[in-house]
Parts: sequence; C-alpha cells; structure tokens
Amino acid sequence: MDVSDATNAEFSSEELLSQAQGNATALALAAIAYLKDRNVPAEEFFEFVGRRFAPGWEELRGRSTKDVARTAALNMVSVGGSLRSLTGDDDRAEVLIAGWPASEFLSELEVTQSESDALWHIFKPIMEYLGLRYAWQRHDEAVKMTLERETPE
Repeated sequence: MDVSDATNAEFSSEELLSQAQGNATALALAAIAYLKDRNVPAEEFFEFVGRRFAPGWEELRGRSTKDVARTAALNMVSVGGSLRSLTGDDDRAEVLIAGWPASEFLSELEVTQSESDALWHIFKPIMEYLGLRYAWQRHDEAVKMTLERETPE
C-alpha cells in the first residue's frame, strides 16, 4: 500500500463518532443478550463493571453533583443517547437522557427496552464510590438520573 492509499482510507470525525457510538451500543446490548441467554441478571454485570470503573472517576470526588452528572451524561451521549436536560448544584443534580438505545439495535439483538435498562445500573457503584446517592427512572423514551450528595448523620 502506498501513501495515497492510506490517505484515501482516512475517516472523518463524524464517521468515527457514529461508528464508535454504534459499536458501544451494540456491545452493551450483545452483553445483555448473552447474559439473558444464560439466565444471569444483567444488572449484576453492569454493577460489576461500575465497581471496576469507579476508581476512574476519582477526580470528580468532592466536585458538585452537577459536574458528576455532566460526566455521567457525557458517557450516555457518547454511546448514542441524547441529552434533554441537565440541572443541578453542589448537592443535587438531574439528567434526562433520551433515545438510548435506538430501537433498531433492540430488534437486531433481540433485546427489549426493559432489558436494555440494565445498563443504567452501571452508575450506582460509581456514585456510591463518590459518596453520592443515585437513582434512575424511565419516562417513556427517556431516563432521568438523579444524584444527591449523602449528608452525614
């Protein structure tokens, strides 16, 4: 291959982003399908992954819950979700993410919307690691994540 062949094989940022989002979504949903076939709760898997990822969030310890929520939102948008809203302050934040996963991925991988929601459990151990309470709730095509600073008793 000569240099001109390599130049023709370059990819735009938009192509790379689209491909990466699709690959990340497909991998997460394929993991859910695999676990479902083996009767293993996908929530357990994503909480395990969250525990492994939690130390990587250390730089956010002590930051405002809005900053932490922004990072969680960025992670979900990076896999194809759409940020609908992000509100908060030092002690409480809410994020609304829509459109994850796209329905074509669900049908291709034979995973339901309800089964795909297991992914939202990934943030629970991360937030616990950071000393935050975490909850999520589906609202039709969107998911609301809520983060709150734990207050000492």
